[in-house]
Amino acid sequence: MTQHYPRIRPRGVYPPEKETGERLLAREVIHFAFYMPHDHPDLAAGVSHAFDCYMNAVGEGPDTFNACVIGTSSYGPLTAERWKRIRQLLRPDRPFRYAEDCADPYRLREMEKSGNETWIHLGNGNDRLAGFKLTYSARIPSRDRRPSDYDVSYLEGMLPTGYLEERGPAAVRELMLDMASGLHFASGHAGLSFDSLVGDAFFTARIRTELLRYPGISLNHGSIPDWMGTRVDGVHWLNFLGLPVLQELGGVSTLRSRLHSPETTVQAIDEARALVTLGVWPEAGDLTRSDALPSYREFGHALEPWLDKPFNDPRFRVEGFTQEEAMKWARRFLD
Repeated sequence: MTQHYPRIRPRGVYPPEKETGERLLAREVIHFAFYMPHDHPDLAAGVSHAFDCYMNAVGEGPDTFNACVIGTSSYGPLTAERWKRIRQLLRPDRPFRYAEDCADPYRLREMEKSGNETWIHLGNGNDRLAGFKLTYSARIPSRDRRPSDYDVSYLEGMLPTGYLEERGPAAVRELMLDMASGLHFASGHAGLSFDSLVGDAFFTARIRTELLRYPGISLNHGSIPDWMGTRVDGVHWLNFLGLPVLQELGGVSTLRSRLHSPETTVQAIDEARALVTLGVWPEAGDLTRSDALPSYREFGHALEPWLDKPFNDPRFRVEGFTQEEAMKWARRFLD
């Protein structure tokens, strides 16, 4: 355990691979996500820049990235041909601007089935818990779209805590700022979470004690990022705020005046975006030692009107928790 967060790496038998015996089921990571209520042509330049920033920082190879999924294709090696296809998909030009104009029935069915216009996932084919992941999902563009809180494109990914410890928190923060610089996000974040071998139904029960003990470690499994819209996905180490939240909070100066913790900094990115950093390092806290992360709680209360996603959506759940426990965990910085 570091002084900032514990090592949480449960081992067990993964049912489809029983013959291999015990293996690592989950590990702590830095998880990040940016929620963008825009179509791909308006996001392409910023998303392409974010891909470049991330790949330049971590590199490509057997210990970082060596595999990918593009759309409905199968998981396969990250070959030069697949990189060429990824670069094509990250460009803004498309044969149609809105789904209603798409003349290819196969392409329409593909979008309807997948729920997105473009989906790109980079990962590690040798070790699915390497802690390096990057995923981009572009929403289906529609001329007839009505304003919705549940309709965003998103960019999300992970860094292993070993990367954080080797490079230092300042380098990770600068990487996240560089990635965010060209993104038209409504909100975003980076902080402690988990990478797991499988979904939450299998592994969450195995870490429930840690989730209830360490409030600074969030759980991203079980949520669907494109539900997010313009709301905010919890309280984290790094918190990116865009419109309309930042405007409704009164802007950077007003938000800064409301946050008194010496560990908190509020940095303007531009007139419409800001970054709130809760401490030099991401902190897990520890409720058994009465460390409830007061700076996280202070910021949570400032954001409470925009933190309704886990509490008001009937689909909210945490596997391995009762509904009462799940609600209490979700509101851990508000009660």
